[in-house]
Formats: sequence, structure tokens, C-alpha cells
Amino acid sequence: MTAATSPSATTEASRSSFRAPSRPARAWALALLALGAAGAGIPSPLYPAYQAQLGFSDVTLTAIYAVYPLVSVPAVYLLGPLGDRLSPRRVMRWGIAIAAVGSIALALATSTAWLIVGRVAYGIALAVITGAGVAVATSGADKVRAGLVSATVFILGTGLGPVLGGALTGYGPGPGLLPFGMNLVLLAVVFVGLGSVRGPGATTDDGTSVDAPDGGPGMTRTVRRALVLAAVNGFLGWAVVGLFLGLISSVADRFLGLSDPLASGGLTAALLLCSTLTVPAVIRLGPRRSHLVGLIVLAVSLVVLAPGVDSLVAVLVACVLAGLANGLLYSGATAVVATMAPPHRASGTAAAVYSAFYLGAGLPTLLVGVLTTVLPLDTALSATALGALVLTALMIVLSTVDGRRARVRPAPVTPPAGGTGSPGRAPSPASSPRPSATRSSRTC
Repeated sequence: MTAATSPSATTEASRSSFRAPSRPARAWALALLALGAAGAGIPSPLYPAYQAQLGFSDVTLTAIYAVYPLVSVPAVYLLGPLGDRLSPRRVMRWGIAIAAVGSIALALATSTAWLIVGRVAYGIALAVITGAGVAVATSGADKVRAGLVSATVFILGTGLGPVLGGALTGYGPGPGLLPFGMNLVLLAVVFVGLGSVRGPGATTDDGTSVDAPDGGPGMTRTVRRALVLAAVNGFLGWAVVGLFLGLISSVADRFLGLSDPLASGGLTAALLLCSTLTVPAVIRLGPRRSHLVGLIVLAVSLVVLAPGVDSLVAVLVACVLAGLANGLLYSGATAVVATMAPPHRASGTAAAVYSAFYLGAGLPTLLVGVLTTVLPLDTALSATALGALVLTALMIVLSTVDGRRARVRPAPVTPPAGGTGSPGRAPSPASSPRPSATRSSRTC
């Protein structure tokens, strides 16, 4: 009898030790996500000033921008899951320390090498922050709403950075001294505030996470397919946003006659503000429909942008449409992650999906930089926009097919108590399937 009941008792004890983070802990995690995104966006309107001061080429300019997300991709994939094994508080504080190093390098940059070091450090920092931060921030009871709040905060932080950089670039002996100095102060405040973070997951008294209990939900084929589609759609949304973040200051200066860094920072902020406007629509539409609508709007944005790089009206229209599309694509993807990621792999799953977002934010901009070696900047940007349009059209087709499959798929049959449960999930003895699991599988 002891041998038969001991494993069950151990599992129940392990499950009972799982505790969700407190509301203040989730709030500090959200603050860190916003601040990390803002710090990464501060240099966006500063690039022309850095270029004039240090005298580097357009290829170097785009490489400096793109090195941040391109470093983040392998870093977030390798370091993001740390929050599943170590204390999330410890992991996020490590991220803050690395971000501080990057901010100091960017604030005191006297050469291109300093800029690259600062961008690399910030790429690693945000990779470390992302997995644990998203896992803690989305660990509330209402995971869909928590995921949308996380998406909104991250977008707003990404928009605040360029405004802060553009507004303060004219003050101080260097372009980034005051903006990054303010960022350092805020990082210190959040570092202290993170003392309340303990979860999610089972933890020891010192806050170190322990392995999840056996029998927890795993990665089924349906979950993997949903996460892959979410990652690719989020990649496309951030790819277009990344083009604006990396190149809008140069486009505004050369083709639109807007040389004030605050003007280009305002354009970037308007883009990301529009992203937040469509986030609430995900609750009504659901992630699948949100992705389809977002892809269609994104395609229209690219059609407008490709031939109109030198037109203020075209850039503004494309900016607004891209922002609206990114809000649907990115927030829909975060809702999928929040609702479908296995609890004991929340940090690792979030990190894997976010690596696609970071790749999207940097890869197209780097491609434009490479193309400028043989093409003018406006032509290179138009060619990249056309390439993104082709991929967007392909994803519209795939998303439409996936939606039709979901409509014709037979509804899951609710088994009697003690039955086998829904497909792809572990059986739950002497209990009926929970309605929330059925809704999650239909929605995502």
C-alpha cells in the first residue's frame, strides 16, 4: 500500500507547493518588461546624431541597430528558460545588471565599438529578462487578459524609448548621456522593487525554482502548431515595426525633411501607440481571427510603404496601418503563449516565441543595410518591404487554411467521469475535463 500511494502523495505535495506570484510581483515584472523595451528603443532617434558625430556609413548604422535583436535571438533561446530552473527574481536582476552595462556604454559612446558593445549588452539583457518576466507577468488567473496586458506594456515601453531619446538628445555633451542616465536610475528602482518576486512555479524557501511535478501538461502537436504560427505572425508584425524603428530617423531626415530627432521619435511612438489600440480586439476576435485580420492590414501597409518611401503621407499611412497590424499579431501571439504554454515550461516557451519577435525586429533592417551597398536607401527599403509582403501573403493563406480546419474539426466529446479525457492531454482520474481547457484548445 505504501508503494502504491507514495508517488501520488508526492505528486500532490509537489502540486500544492506551486504558488503564483503576488500582484505586486507581477506589476514589477511588467515594469521591467516596459523598461527593458524602452531602453532598447532609446537609440532609435539618436542614430543620425551618432552617425554625424562618429562618421560611420549607412551599412554600419543598420548593423549597429540590428546587432541588438540578432544577439537577442540566440541569447533568448539559450538564456530565456533560466526562469524555469532558477529564481525569476534572480534572473531578472541579472538582466538589469547587464542592461546597466549596455546603458553606460551607449551613454558614454566615443566610438562605433562602444555602440556595438552597448547594443550587444542590451540584446543579452532583454533576452535574460524576457523569459522570466513574461512568465511572472502572465501568471494570473485570467491568462488571456494577463497576456494582453503584458503585450500592451511591452509595446508602450518600446514606444516610450524613442520619445525619451528624441526629447533629451539635445541635452548633455553626448547624444545619449541624459536618456540613458535616466534609464539607469529607473533600472535601479526596479531592481529594488523586484524583491517581492518569488514565482511562478514550485520554489524553495530561498526562491529557487524546483522541477515541476510529473504528469503536468506537455507539448502536444496542436500546441506546437499554434505556437509556431504565433511566432511567425509575430515575426512579421515586428519585422515591419523594426524597419520603422531602425530606419525612420534616416528616412525622415533624408526624404521627408524632418531633421528634428523628436519628430522621428514621435513617428515611432505613434506607430507603437496604434499597436496598443487593437490589443483589446483580441479578446473579442480570438487569437486566430486576430492574426488573420492583422496579416491583411499588414499587407496593405506594405503595399503603401513600398512605393512611397519619399512621401510623408504614404509613410504616415503605412506607419499607422503597421501599428494596428502589429497590435493584433503580437498580442494574439502573447495570448497563445499565455494560455497554451505548459506551466513548468512557461519561461522557456515564452523565450522561444519571443526569439522570433526579436529576429523580426532586426533581420529586415540588417537586410536593408546590406542592400544599401549596391542600392540607394529608399530602393533597398522598398525591396525589403516587397519581400515582407510576399511572406505576409503566404501566411494569410496558411492562416485561412488553419481557420477552416478548426471550423470543420469535430467538437471534442466530453467523456464520463474517469474517462480518457480530451485528445493530447493526460487523463484525469475520477474527474471531468475542465471547461477552460476546452475553450483554450478551440480559441488557439
